[in-house]
Amino acid sequence: MTPAQKMLSDIAQNGLHGVDHEYIIYLAKAIWYYDLLPDLGALDGPFRNDVGYFSDSLAHFSVLPAEQSRKLRAALLPYKPAAPCDDPDLNDPLAREWHSSCDIMPFYADILQFQTRHYAAGWPR
Repeated sequence: MTPAQKMLSDIAQNGLHGVDHEYIIYLAKAIWYYDLLPDLGALDGPFRNDVGYFSDSLAHFSVLPAEQSRKLRAALLPYKPAAPCDDPDLNDPLAREWHSSCDIMPFYADILQFQTRHYAAGWPR
């Protein structure tokens, strides 16, 4: 199991709210710069939707090339719930669509510095 697969599995088991912020940084960089496509079908756990939500959220950042964003979202789509939940604690509409256990807003401060074009220019594709 790769480090990214282990981290995704941990999120599926424990939820976004219970994961180390270093996991979020590692996975964001892996999705944005190393073309990681999480396989939700290979994950088992009560918080698998958190992985879908997190990955789908990262697909919306402009640092990810449009074609890679389409691939990522297409890979996630079969696992997305048919209708959003009605959880008033979720401020992000995408979190409600995924029935996530929490928003990724608390993680933005950790990952924003890595989604700039300046930062991306230094990473090989």
